[in-house]
Amino acid sequence: MGSSQSAHGGDLKQVKVVVVGMPGSGAKSLASRWTTDSMEQPSNPGWQSLERPFEKMQLQILALGSARGLWDEHISATDVLAFVVDGSEQFDEVAFTHSFSAALAHLPEGAPVVLLVNKVDADPEEEEAGKMADSHGSVVQAKCSAAAAACAVSKAVRQCKAFLVSAKTSYGCDEVLRSICGARLVF
Repeated sequence: MGSSQSAHGGDLKQVKVVVVGMPGSGAKSLASRWTTDSMEQPSNPGWQSLERPFEKMQLQILALGSARGLWDEHISATDVLAFVVDGSEQFDEVAFTHSFSAALAHLPEGAPVVLLVNKVDADPEEEEAGKMADSHGSVVQAKCSAAAAACAVSKAVRQCKAFLVSAKTSYGCDEVLRSICGARLVF
């Protein structure tokens, strides 16, 4: 972690966040939602900056998606790992365990992990918490959390939390970013 001068005049702590996930989970779209407020992927892929002045953070976000060939190089230098699964599909525990273990194999010791169940396309202004608790995405979230805890490699991870999110509607995105900034990552 480093620090930089903000456009707002203060020092911001820099945090590198690598976003990876299962094939088709929308990891790159989710990262684009955070940095550009749209699902369109940037024309210049690479590290994208997101200032969070309230948390005094500058997030450096790199969306790698399911491109495992790049995982070892970039995950080993990350401060936070965001791992994305598709919340609209049936949960494949074997595929998840294989991919999640591969990502964690490169994670620096003590780096937190955020599990993101994407494609829970709820409207953040209208969706009630009760409806989300009964959704298919919440079932995937529970299975994902259990499978992550059961991974042999995950025993070295001290901080891990799962969230329901939507790159399409931005549901849950602000809560995830606050957690990445350290507001509520430990559970």
